[in-house]
Amino acid sequence: MELPKPVREFIDLLNEETLEPAYLLVNEAGVLLEWGGDLGGYGITGLQAGRDAGEQVAFLSGVLPVEGKNLSLPRVQTRAGVFADIFLFRREAGIWILLLDATAEARRRTRWQQKAYDSSLRASDLERETEALAHVNSLLEEAVKQRTVQLRQTIDQLEHELAEKERAETALRESQMRFLTLYDANIIGITFWDESGRLTEANSAFLDLVGYERGDLVAGELRWDRITGPGQDLAAELRDTFALRPSLRSFVCKDGSPVSLLFSAAPQKGSMKKMVCFALDISGYA
Repeated sequence: MELPKPVREFIDLLNEETLEPAYLLVNEAGVLLEWGGDLGGYGITGLQAGRDAGEQVAFLSGVLPVEGKNLSLPRVQTRAGVFADIFLFRREAGIWILLLDATAEARRRTRWQQKAYDSSLRASDLERETEALAHVNSLLEEAVKQRTVQLRQTIDQLEHELAEKERAETALRESQMRFLTLYDANIIGITFWDESGRLTEANSAFLDLVGYERGDLVAGELRWDRITGPGQDLAAELRDTFALRPSLRSFVCKDGSPVSLLFSAAPQKGSMKKMVCFALDISGYA
């Protein structure tokens, strides 16, 4: 059957790219008798009859003489870039050595091996990347654990500080309430003053002791230099000492009459410029 022209052309192209077979004939001792085919394409040249074939053809060195009836050597590189399947078989004339082109198959196998090697490299790279990622994840997890512990410790510390602050604020409020209770009870005279010597606040008991009205206090008429007795500079004394132990002090009432009061003073909590003073009339206890 006649083949179509494109098929014949493709077969011819394959034949052009494939080396023709070649052969050698040697005797049992490996001496070269004859040869033929496309030996030059396989890189075999300069042959001499009557000489050892293994000495003239490199890939036959050590192969001859052949043990057994037949021998095949697949994909032997006969020269750079050229491979051949080599068949050795006995016949009456001697041992025939047949070379069939295997270059395309060898190249295919080389490509497969390269792909397999590349795949192995990619797998190794992927494995290394996976191990590196796992290591990084482990470090991140450890860092998160440490951060979590630190955060928990910080939260605990803040909660402790807030609790302490709340207890302090509660104690302060309770102290303030006790003071306000004493202040409003008017059992003892209580007054506040600033560094200028002006009385800024006073309870009714203190106002009664010095004979002033609350309106006088609001108007700023109550000052130490007005209500202290002659020869006393109570404002300067308070500024110098910041505190006075309880002692009898002379004061001048609004109507000019003198009065002796058991008097003491201390800095207002949280300030060294404001003072709280306590006064008590003990004349009835003498």
